[in-house]
Amino acid sequence: MPKITKYDNSFQPTKQYKKIPIHVVEEHNDVLQFIYSAIGGKKLPLEGNTLLHLDAHPDMLIDRKMKGEEARSGKKLLPLLQIENWIVPAAAAGHMGRIVWLRPPWARQFSDGSRVIQVGDDAKTGLLRLDSKEPYYLSDALYSSELVNKRTFELTVAELSGSTNLCSIKELADKLNISQPYILDIDLDFFSTGNPFLLLYGNIDLYNRLGPIFDFELPKDESDESFENIVKAREEQLNELENLFQHLEKHNSLTNYPGEKTELFHKVSSIASEVLAEAGGDNEPPDWWAVYAGGCTRDQGGLPYHISTKDEIEKSISDCLAHFLKNLPPPVLITIARSTEDGYCPSDQVDFIQSLVLEVLKNTFDTDDPMLHYLCVNTC
Repeated sequence: MPKITKYDNSFQPTKQYKKIPIHVVEEHNDVLQFIYSAIGGKKLPLEGNTLLHLDAHPDMLIDRKMKGEEARSGKKLLPLLQIENWIVPAAAAGHMGRIVWLRPPWARQFSDGSRVIQVGDDAKTGLLRLDSKEPYYLSDALYSSELVNKRTFELTVAELSGSTNLCSIKELADKLNISQPYILDIDLDFFSTGNPFLLLYGNIDLYNRLGPIFDFELPKDESDESFENIVKAREEQLNELENLFQHLEKHNSLTNYPGEKTELFHKVSSIASEVLAEAGGDNEPPDWWAVYAGGCTRDQGGLPYHISTKDEIEKSISDCLAHFLKNLPPPVLITIARSTEDGYCPSDQVDFIQSLVLEVLKNTFDTDDPMLHYLCVNTC
């Protein structure tokens, strides 16, 4: 196992914020611009920062077509990112030395514990890849055993639950040993989590039926050769699926599909016929890319889903989160994602959740007034 680089946690910034800034955005990847600005303004060190990430989703994938050099391109990287893949490129650039994902009980994309991961350029393709053999990365064919321009980061995963007693919450905070400088990052869907793909042609149970089409087998042994074979097969599967849905998006049919008529082709063709029949009464053709995106989330049982009650939300924030944060040093900055326009944080709950979270932050740390960037999209 590679050794993690030890960063100097005694870093003293050249400049300090008078009060801790809070940036609130809609799409989660938009928070990275404020983290990069803090690094550029010498409020955070250039390398080895800790990201304390509270979210129902890890957001730790990589765009399969991203080059390593793009991840190291500074702010030129920002337009290339999406909500599920903004953290690891920042680690590949060296800016993140430790990532702590605190998950709600219903999110289990990673097992709890700590692991050391190397990220860098695949030696053959130059694409950004990792040496992690976990299913989360294998499902997107992101594993590589031959990396250059490598960076190392530590990923720690732990559950933070509103049903946990206060002593256990303090024990968790002590065990995580979060030290300055760090970024506190909160996605509001941590407290109540929707899955927008469940509503996509729900009459034919499309989301669950995409599982067998997008599923893949994990390696049967731990050899590098087995993992490389799985990644190669998975890459071919994902490329074929992308080509099929690209053709559907363009032609709304697979009748004249130029590729090989494989078993996967017949599976997609069958489900496409049902989607077309279900959408028959609509004036608009099906959103085939939404179907494809939904299928890509079907690995490991699909996305987490838990719509919390008002009481659950209040307990999780006013009791659990508040007590947890009181046992931490103050962060350098705080970022918050609403994640409601894409359906992950319920739209009828998001403002209530946000108000409670902001109240807890104000009562715990010396914070500035929150900057509500989501209110001025396309106008500021």
